[in-house]
Amino acid sequence: MREIGPVTIRTVHAVEEFGAVKAIEDAVWQDGESTPASLLKVFADHGGLVLGAYAPGGMAVGMAVAFPGRHEGAWYLHSHMMAILPAYRSAGIGRLLKERQVAWAREHGYAYVGWTFDPMQARNAVFNLRTLHARVIAFEPNYYGVLGDVLNGSFPSHRFFVTAGDGSPVRDWRRARRLLPIPADIAELRREDPVRARQWADAYARFFARRNPQGCAVLGLARSPAGHLCYVIGEAQP
Repeated sequence: MREIGPVTIRTVHAVEEFGAVKAIEDAVWQDGESTPASLLKVFADHGGLVLGAYAPGGMAVGMAVAFPGRHEGAWYLHSHMMAILPAYRSAGIGRLLKERQVAWAREHGYAYVGWTFDPMQARNAVFNLRTLHARVIAFEPNYYGVLGDVLNGSFPSHRFFVTAGDGSPVRDWRRARRLLPIPADIAELRREDPVRARQWADAYARFFARRNPQGCAVLGLARSPAGHLCYVIGEAQP
């Protein structure tokens, strides 16, 4: 973990600052569809939230972009993007950004903060379910279509839709029905063995397609007897 000193998290409103936010997005997703600075300005001024994370000296090292969303009759804050420059990861910046989003959403009357993440990214699974205690609401197959960026390539963009802070570690194992393995490093598989990466994607799509979302729940994370990181799949609470 890089020692960077205290990080400042603050909202971004000034037009001249959105360039730094966009630069972080470009550095992380590279060939992905970039968000224009003008659209970031609209988000910030009309019910959304653009956050920047700044290292000592004022360099922007992380960002989070959110806008209003509506789900099942409730207005919520949809956290669309969060990115941290590679040299500054594992320093707790992501957790600070999410905590600020949740606090801001409460202050502004939103029901909750929701977002999506790639369920086959083990690091993201640990961050979202263990660090943030997010709760999985739904599995969305190929939600964004084929993105073509450096992280997703030409593979389907399967996503979990989650909400912040209302999940909890598994305590009642009687509700658990099975474990769903997570690839150890799906990014490497996508680069080095695309056939196996596609098999993983297809397996996840089939697994959730066979299950009633109202009766099936992702309860948390656990290690299999062989030591593999897995989702704990069980019965949804009535």
